[in-house]
Amino acid sequence: MFKNVVITGATSFIGVHIIKEYLKNNCNVIAVVRPNSKKIDRLPKSDYLTIIEIGMEEIEKLKDKVKNKKIDVFYHLAWDGVRVPYRDDVILQNKNYRCAINAMKVAKSLACDIFIGSGSQAEYGRCVGEINETYETRPTTEYGKAKLMAYEKLKIMAKENNMKFIWTRIFSVYGIYDYQGTLIMSALDKMKRNEIIPLTQCIQSWDFIYVEDVARAMYLLASTPCMDGIYNIASGTSRQLKDFIMDMKYICKSTSKLQFGAIPYNSEGVISFEPNIDKLKKNLGWSCRVEFDEGIKKILKFIN
Repeated sequence: MFKNVVITGATSFIGVHIIKEYLKNNCNVIAVVRPNSKKIDRLPKSDYLTIIEIGMEEIEKLKDKVKNKKIDVFYHLAWDGVRVPYRDDVILQNKNYRCAINAMKVAKSLACDIFIGSGSQAEYGRCVGEINETYETRPTTEYGKAKLMAYEKLKIMAKENNMKFIWTRIFSVYGIYDYQGTLIMSALDKMKRNEIIPLTQCIQSWDFIYVEDVARAMYLLASTPCMDGIYNIASGTSRQLKDFIMDMKYICKSTSKLQFGAIPYNSEGVISFEPNIDKLKKNLGWSCRVEFDEGIKKILKFIN
């Protein structure tokens, strides 16, 4: 069992749930959060949890803060500008890249055995058909390009430092503490008020995964003997986006009018995602536990 785990971006909604997964297993977690974070109340209270306030631009100070503890696993989740319009801010995304490199350097200084980075479906770009980990990467946003660049550099650094390196490409995750502007969160808000909801045609294939399932996969990637490299994290069950929206309306018992086609697709057109998660299942024996309907009910219970 791990003694000490570091998680940057600890107050992100994925980070919070990874912390909960480790605390359930009585592991010591060092949560790295930005100074004066407004989301710090999300973090659970536990004797196994240590909160350290450091901005990523000063991450090298972490070694002094942890008092030379041996770190077993280092998760790097912190990444600014994941939403529009910041996804195409070149300066910001390059800064994120540099912070990721510095995080790896700190992990080395802490004699870390395993480094797990948080990548994105955005690294694949526009896709046709099933997407496994060998699918060609052609990111279209600066965010996706920076994530891919971080993966390629961190892989080299980990090999040089004899460190196990896992890179997760996370598809559309939803759940408690999610950003209020996402399709799911904004649509649920409107459905609760029975408001009209303008949408695209929603004919693209999509895959949603509940955040607790993501957190469990991230935990197992560190705690299970498995091969290095890239892992897609998704439910593995793609459906037409329209189906998900209609399921949400039914669960909410909403009278909202769904205006499919009221919003045109952007210049990229219809973008579908059909992730293959065979590698994750084979290496971890993992599968989703939370079905989409159940995940939506969990969110509604939390926000009501």
